Amino acid sequence: MDQPQQPRGNFVAFKNKSKQPGDRLPTFDGRLSIPEIEGEHSFALWAHEYTNPKTGEVQVMFNGKAGHFANNTPPMDQVLGLMKPDESPAAETAGLTLESRQIVLFPNGFKDEEPEKNRPDYWGAFSPGNGAPVVRISVWMRNDRYGNAMMQGATSYPIPGKSEAEMQDAAPTLEGLLEQGSVTKGMPARKRAGGREAR
Repeated sequence: MDQPQQPRGNFVAFKNKSKQPGDRLPTFDGRLSIPEIEGEHSFALWAHEYTNPKTGEVQVMFNGKAGHFANNTPPMDQVLGLMKPDESPAAETAGLTLESRQIVLFPNGFKDEEPEKNRPDYWGAFSPGNGAPVVRISVWMRNDRYGNAMMQGATSYPIPGKSEAEMQDAAPTLEGLLEQGSVTKGMPARKRAGGREAR
């Protein structure tokens, strides 16, 4: 019997055009959505080298924060929200402790186990804050149409009782997510004068 399809949100990030070697600007700028919740959150990600405690290998991970408000938040709600401090407690998932609105992405240690499954290049999590549950992130690294680094993937909720590898195997590949419409191919469609979509 087929399992019901798990709800997914979008995750896409593009190399920061202003980033220069060695500066402190974020490596990627992007947007993500939370499964079954309308609106997207803008975010910035910084690349960091770290030593994998299990293998001793030096790898690249990403850490960043999403904006306080989704892009569909009414203006006065944004103003009122900025008038008081964010007192959301830290959240925990899969051995990670995340501050409010924090995003972390780690190299996927399960990717090379079974290459034919096309598991994500990176996995991680996002804590929306305000008591909302932490969401998982699955990301594939790609080049955009201009040859610049980008990330494409999806957010989803953790499945109780499943390991990270089992959750990855139960999820569609990037190609499957694109076919389902769960993930965008890149930049959102723009409207030209006259209401037609620019491609």
